[in-house]
Amino acid sequence: MTSYARSRWTTLLVAALLIGLMPAFGQKKKKDAPPPSPAPAAQSESHPSQKAPANIRDILVSLQGQQTNLGVLAKVTGDYMVFQSEGDTLMYPISTLQVVKFLKADEGDPRKIEIRFLSKD
Repeated sequence: MTSYARSRWTTLLVAALLIGLMPAFGQKKKKDAPPPSPAPAAQSESHPSQKAPANIRDILVSLQGQQTNLGVLAKVTGDYMVFQSEGDTLMYPISTLQVVKFLKADEGDPRKIEIRFLSKD
């Protein structure tokens, strides 16, 4: 084989290796790049200065001591909500919570809060 043929084969071999390795280098760069930062969350228009609650438990904790359709929400623990109603103590697991409604109240009346749980019927 002549030196010209050898250099041609060498050139082809190097080109084939580069073409084969280029996608691997591109993928490695994507892995090394830092993840894009999330866009800042839009604040509520009704209360722009207040931060929105992180989850339903935070909302329930903020309602402690208020009258609901089930009685006064006395305590919110890790997994349970405790209500006081006419001397009775009612405990419901938070996992069965279905809805918390903030109903419009008449003028002069306190805000009405309706809490419903899933039924096993």
